[in-house]
Amino acid sequence: MTVVVLALAGPALVGAPASDAATTDDPAAAIQRQLVKGHGVRIARYSTFNSGSGWERFKPTKGVVGFGDGKVVATDLWDFQVRKAGVRDICIGKRAWEYDPKEKRPNGKKWATFKWPCALRLETGLLRLDRPAVLTAVLATTATTKASGTYDGSPTTLRQGSITFRQLWDVAPDLREGVKDDHGEWKIDWRLWIGKDGLVRRAWSKWRQPEGDKLKGATGGQGWFGFVEDVRYSDWGMKLTVNPPPAAQTIDHAKVKR
Repeated sequence: MTVVVLALAGPALVGAPASDAATTDDPAAAIQRQLVKGHGVRIARYSTFNSGSGWERFKPTKGVVGFGDGKVVATDLWDFQVRKAGVRDICIGKRAWEYDPKEKRPNGKKWATFKWPCALRLETGLLRLDRPAVLTAVLATTATTKASGTYDGSPTTLRQGSITFRQLWDVAPDLREGVKDDHGEWKIDWRLWIGKDGLVRRAWSKWRQPEGDKLKGATGGQGWFGFVEDVRYSDWGMKLTVNPPPAAQTIDHAKVKR
């Protein structure tokens, strides 16, 4: 098995080709089988946002997501939308580390660390692929299924449809935050490109969310914010350990002068 070492100005990530998985028609089960310690997946996320002034495409976020005990436990991502050169964020549990190649930190430190509500999940927008109940509910709203392109070396089947907020809340009440009951029939359009092994290679979703009372008027009368997320998944099952940066290169965020 070929082993590739990724050197990204910090801790080492060890990657290897995804192992063969049994063919399955159940993507929720296929993904759950991947969520084991010492393994992960590579992602590239492309986002578009409508704030009332038209659609704006953001620069991508790319990196790796680490698994363990049936869930996502760590992420190591470069966000190229932030600052000129992008920033790298490592999240493990509730602790985050940020590396900005353009920022000089005290005493030659490279990383700032802080407590952060890390987004430890696999998703396209509001649709959680790492939660079987959510993914099963999404797939139950499939409107069309057809053979599609090849992603990550795998021919895929494209399934697409729409799910309402209310249908999503029925299986994941926590995703209801910030959306009132009278918006329950608003829809999330979705597309999933699924390999023969049942693993999602590309996940796309488009939806609107009401601007809410606190931001009323922010969209210039449009009344909603629009979102599109297009996420590519590759190297499922890669060997992966996401480690924090060396302590000698780290400084507490509170000690960094702004």
